[in-house]
Amino acid sequence: MSGTGAWRRRGQWVSDSVVYGSVVQVTNVTGDVSVHAPSGERPLYRVHDFPRARPTISVKRARNQPARLLQDRYTVVDFIGRHTELQDLAAWRDSSDPVSVLLLHGSGGQGKTRLAAQVAQASRDLGWQALQARHSSDPDVGPAQSPGGADEPANRAGVLMLVDYAERWPTSDLLELCADATRQAGRARVLLIARPAGVWWQTLSNDLDHMDIETAELALHALADDPDISPAELFATARDRFADVLDIPRVGELEPPPEAAENPEFRQVLAVHMAALATVDAYYRRRQGEEGVTRPALGTPAEASAYLLTRERSYWEKLHANGRVHVTADALGQVAYTAALTGAQPYADGLEAVTRVSIASTEPGDRILKDHAVPYPPPATIGDVATVLEPLYPDRLAEDFLALSVPGHTVRGYAPDPWSVDVPRRLLALLSPASPDAATSAWPRTALTALISAANRWPHVATRQLVPLLTKHPQLAVQAGGAALAELADLPGLDVQVLKAIEPHLPEGRHTDLDPGSAVVAYHLAKHRLTHTQAPLEHASVRDRLASRLHYAGLHQEAVATALDALRNWRYLAAANPRAHEPDLAMALHNLGAYLSKVGQREEALAATLEAVTILQRLVAVDSDTYEPPLASSLTNLGAHLAETGQQEEALTRTREAVDLYQRLITANPAVYAPEVISALANLGALQSKLGQLEEALVPAREAVTICRQLAEANPAAYEPDLAMTLNHLGGSLSRINRLEEALSPTQESADIYRRLAEANPTAYEPDLAMTLTNVAICLSQIGQQEEALAPAREALAIRRQLAEASPAAHEPKLATALSNLAGCLAGMELWEDALASAQEAADLYRQLVEASPEVYNPDFAMALRNLSGILWRARGKAGLPAALESAVESVEIFRGLARAMPHPYAGHLREAILAQADVLDALDRTEEATATRDLLLLAPEFVSGGQPSYRHRRPDKD
Repeated sequence: MSGTGAWRRRGQWVSDSVVYGSVVQVTNVTGDVSVHAPSGERPLYRVHDFPRARPTISVKRARNQPARLLQDRYTVVDFIGRHTELQDLAAWRDSSDPVSVLLLHGSGGQGKTRLAAQVAQASRDLGWQALQARHSSDPDVGPAQSPGGADEPANRAGVLMLVDYAERWPTSDLLELCADATRQAGRARVLLIARPAGVWWQTLSNDLDHMDIETAELALHALADDPDISPAELFATARDRFADVLDIPRVGELEPPPEAAENPEFRQVLAVHMAALATVDAYYRRRQGEEGVTRPALGTPAEASAYLLTRERSYWEKLHANGRVHVTADALGQVAYTAALTGAQPYADGLEAVTRVSIASTEPGDRILKDHAVPYPPPATIGDVATVLEPLYPDRLAEDFLALSVPGHTVRGYAPDPWSVDVPRRLLALLSPASPDAATSAWPRTALTALISAANRWPHVATRQLVPLLTKHPQLAVQAGGAALAELADLPGLDVQVLKAIEPHLPEGRHTDLDPGSAVVAYHLAKHRLTHTQAPLEHASVRDRLASRLHYAGLHQEAVATALDALRNWRYLAAANPRAHEPDLAMALHNLGAYLSKVGQREEALAATLEAVTILQRLVAVDSDTYEPPLASSLTNLGAHLAETGQQEEALTRTREAVDLYQRLITANPAVYAPEVISALANLGALQSKLGQLEEALVPAREAVTICRQLAEANPAAYEPDLAMTLNHLGGSLSRINRLEEALSPTQESADIYRRLAEANPTAYEPDLAMTLTNVAICLSQIGQQEEALAPAREALAIRRQLAEASPAAHEPKLATALSNLAGCLAGMELWEDALASAQEAADLYRQLVEASPEVYNPDFAMALRNLSGILWRARGKAGLPAALESAVESVEIFRGLARAMPHPYAGHLREAILAQADVLDALDRTEEATATRDLLLLAPEFVSGGQPSYRHRRPDKD
């Protein structure tokens, strides 16, 4: 198949392609390509070669529109300085990590894109493939690239993907791109370029950590701070290059504005370049004898912008005067203002935009768009659709144009256009989230981001436009995305009433894209409310809401600290008025227990949840209709926390109570409470299995799967996570009664679901994916498919190791489980040395855990020691036998203590440990001791239950 429109599955990045939700559309490719229909998947991003050569600009065009020389695509001014940053980026690129993501961030105008381009070119010279990704909603900037996807070097050093304006991408789409980085052959590097690096990056980097992707960040400071370059040298370099392109000789005597040395705003690269360009252009015009041209006032970067924008207007007037455009300069300015908000758009959307804003022209919309394309020709397409409304570049100049067009600025000599004040409302106010236009229009996110960025430097944009718009139409704020929402909330002096108006429109639960911004909004509102009232009730409620937002954003430690503050308020209120506030206290304790469990504080989580249950039980005695639902939920969590702390029988009792309570509630209202019982049923089945009630465990496990499957068919987004959880529990229950082939099917289905969920939300679902991958490996190993078991076991271990590095208390226990299970897989393939390394690490880790919580981890530690014993003497032969015997004896002693307290299920494990010890004694030629050890089983008939060989016995993973 040849030409455009070919499809292939996601994998290797290919230049000149569009990556969809599950496939890639490849263009400009000849030859055979496997074809797969996209099945309605939405496009995520487009991939192109990073430009190998920069376009040139004619002297005539540069003199007409000098601001064009500031565009990154021309790279008029040679790159200088930044030696430290280049070294840091080279070290990041050349590290041994298979995949790594780095955020390069700094304020607008610092030269981030130029630095990234320098890194791309240097990397290409070293054999790396350099690519750039554009989100599907954004047009490409710069000339069309020649086809390059078919010429990818076979022996490349790696692939470097550049993503500019990363903060403007939906978080889920950025995660998809980074997940694609793991599918590349060889090393892959993703360089994200963004202005802010706040909560949005913290949340994203947490998600990437859970995907086992290394992350780093590099803050780009003012180039004027670079010891290798002075502001005067930066000005002179830019002055000379601009003069060359403009064909202006003898500019060496032109000096920077005297104010530039003192004004900190001129410490930015772009500000210095703008001042140099304005100085050179004004010098040329004076030499040409243009009337009224004097040395421009350039005391601030805003004045440099005003000069260059005035030059743009002069060109509009010239075009209108010579008949090249029909619309006036005023109308062209209004179209340019609209384009600065919307960004480039497909024709139909561009026509809709200029119609909405009522351009001051009698010309039809089609003519207006064509006239605007004369000074601003669109170099891009979105897919196969030509674009209109090409905006001003660079972004900082466009933002200054937005601000200078609005009345209220203090820059002398630049007249605003009162028409501009109402444009954001005309563009956005009618696009409510529920309207059909909002679903299809691409400009709300772009326009709000531009306004917020402009308002960050121009306060009157906030007071004249943003505040009135969002106060009256607060639902628009959620369309800006998480990073822009966070920047909005951080605006200096922003009226808190705006945030109060936005708050009800934020999603109640988790939202991958908005969670970072929602957390910042909640933080500022909490700070305001806590300083404006001393009422304990208000303090408690505010902190509760903030803790929830922090929890959703992945800031779990901060959520715990905030929830503890809220709890102190609720205790005070409940002590003063139990009738009114004990229910609130119970809910605060319930939530705190969940937050504490997330950070690995299991004992504290148990204590908080137990207290919540105690309060709710007392309340149920007074009002069962109101308090039985929250009691059932807290009993479910209590059972889970008891199990986490090793109190299995008590956990089973509490979980049965939760299930019984839910079943009564379901009888009265199945639609409401059927979803609620899922976790309780899953936990009940898991606990029954762990306590040896293997056949009984199948009943709640199957019931939970049946309920979840019905719910997931009706609402996959809401209930697929529950379906995955219950399928995993069912697989574990089947595995424990040796129905191994039957267990593989639900366990594999669970892993498939969790993999999809983890790609979209790693923070939430990577631990669950690791859990099910471990269990898939166990199933495969136990039915004899040893080689097939190795891949999921290793993947699970990689995820667990990354999670444990980020949060040891929360994830080290599961890391130990993953190590034990990988050791079993390797032993099953008789890869004894590799198995020994994993088994030894697992045993060492369990020993550390036992020191802190023996009642929780002694069973797993004893099993790890038994497995280590079996592997040691097989890996090391005679030399390993003494250490093998030591591990076997320790395992027997631990299991003996467990079996005395709870014969079932630990008697069977004790029997296997005794037999393993006897085997080692036989291998040491201590036959009489081996016989005496086995005779212990004859003296203790309760140990007659069977078991599997020590190096094959592994426990299913459960979170």
